[in-house]
Amino acid sequence: MSDTGSTLLCRTLERLGVECVFGLPGSQDILLFETLRRSRLRTVLTTHELAAAFMANGYARVSGKVGVLITIAGPGFTYALPGLAEALLDSAPLLHIVHKPAASEGHRFALQALDQEAIARPIVKAVYEVDDVGELVLTLEKAYATALAGEPGPVLLQVADAVFSQPYGSPEPAPSSTPLLPVSSASELEEAVRRLAASRRTLIYCGQGANDAAPSLRQFSELLQAPVVATRSARGVLPEDHPLAIVFNPDGGAVVALNRLVARSDLVLALGCKFSFNGSAGFQLRIPREKLLHVDASPEVLGGNYASVLPICSGVSQFLAFLLQHREAFQSRNTGWDSAELARWREQIWTETAQALTEPKVEGVSPPTPAGFFSALRKTLPAYSCLVTDSGLHQVLARVHFCVTAPRGLLVPSDFQSMGFGLPAAIGAKLAAPHRPVVALIGDGGMAISAMELLTAVREGIPLTVIVFNDGVLGQIRLQQLSSFGIAHATNLLNPDFALLAESLGVDYFLLEGDAEDVLRRALATPGVSLVEVRLGDSTAIHLRRAQGAARETARRLLPARLLQAIKRRLGLPRH
Repeated sequence: MSDTGSTLLCRTLERLGVECVFGLPGSQDILLFETLRRSRLRTVLTTHELAAAFMANGYARVSGKVGVLITIAGPGFTYALPGLAEALLDSAPLLHIVHKPAASEGHRFALQALDQEAIARPIVKAVYEVDDVGELVLTLEKAYATALAGEPGPVLLQVADAVFSQPYGSPEPAPSSTPLLPVSSASELEEAVRRLAASRRTLIYCGQGANDAAPSLRQFSELLQAPVVATRSARGVLPEDHPLAIVFNPDGGAVVALNRLVARSDLVLALGCKFSFNGSAGFQLRIPREKLLHVDASPEVLGGNYASVLPICSGVSQFLAFLLQHREAFQSRNTGWDSAELARWREQIWTETAQALTEPKVEGVSPPTPAGFFSALRKTLPAYSCLVTDSGLHQVLARVHFCVTAPRGLLVPSDFQSMGFGLPAAIGAKLAAPHRPVVALIGDGGMAISAMELLTAVREGIPLTVIVFNDGVLGQIRLQQLSSFGIAHATNLLNPDFALLAESLGVDYFLLEGDAEDVLRRALATPGVSLVEVRLGDSTAIHLRRAQGAARETARRLLPARLLQAIKRRLGLPRH
């Protein structure tokens, strides 16, 4: 086969360090997929394009590299859109390569013709187009760099159909220069050292941008004896069994306790955090401007939601390396934190989260609680493992009860919260880090959306343990309905027999019963794909929540609104 645009595209991806691509072939791109077959790139065939986008998400977030997906125009492009939105809100670098829609000059209503740029532009960082093979390399490199630069995110690259078959007769263009990381001024860095050296009670607040700097972060936090709080995208950046790690979940009353901790501190060092909705507990986190020293590689993030006394546009690794080169400035510094006080903060913030939860009963584990289950799971997993969740009640329980002991050790959809994310994202995560044990934890609602990706894992030979929480309902929504009305609607599921489903897919099946740790160990030791069913039921707390919701709904129906509000004021109850 002569060299064509398809060849040039694959060679450029290889040179950029891409190892695998996710997607499905279609009539428009059979030449590209034939070229992929001949390349060094691994092509991962998925069940549908949405799964491909979620796999690219998981790959990107665990590796820190760009996840690449390839789809046809029209239905392939549109099916991938939620995965692009997930990547945008969760800062995952993705490159979506897609055919430009076909056009027939002088005719309307062309096949699968959509204005893809207009559709995609609100949910991607940039849209690039290639209409001639001579533009391909430089445009592809620019799109790839854009996905990584500043705040990482998705980029759409539209390639005209003729480009893939177009021959090129000149040598490949020389690689463009690697974009430089933002570099802060010497005066800003020196001012950061001065402020940190003068602070007695520094609090470090980490986002996803700090994941690559985990070793330096640990050194620096120990040097300052400063507690570390991480957003859900940075859980494990400091192992959560470390005495300086304070586990925070933006649920219940925990943000109130965290705000008290911020008030107790005299400086907050925010590293690689964009203070998104979930990264700031629904923007309820209170950090006074004069206390905040904010470091991020994206200038758009600095001051975006929280003003800081010293914004520094820098990669976290580069910033911490500078601080550690000046460690003598901090060695004579006296910290105002002591280990007993930090232990009290750890307990208080966790307790105020846990107390706000209404938890189900977990069968097959002792005690029959989520805490009992996640304790057993933690004991069976190596410290460097990765737990990937879907969206739902199981994610909330994991964030509260699972101790994350490695960077990128907990991967969850954060600010977009797509159901169906967990299983394909776990496949992408395992491909990104084959040396790490990867476990997918999903609810039965998410399983109904993504179960056929088990076939992808089996076909691709990807060892993976999948745990499904089976309660027969959309658990999180049902709890909200019970709390508000005392009754649920449109949340009951009809689940398959998971043992038979696993058998039909070539997957080893385990039911959590008896010795839970033994069951989990055997599932994790399975060389291929294993499915663990965990059955859940209603706890006393859920029954109580139903009764309270029913009482509230009855009161709303029977009592005049003014009288009801007066009673609430008299009793000191919330007025909503």
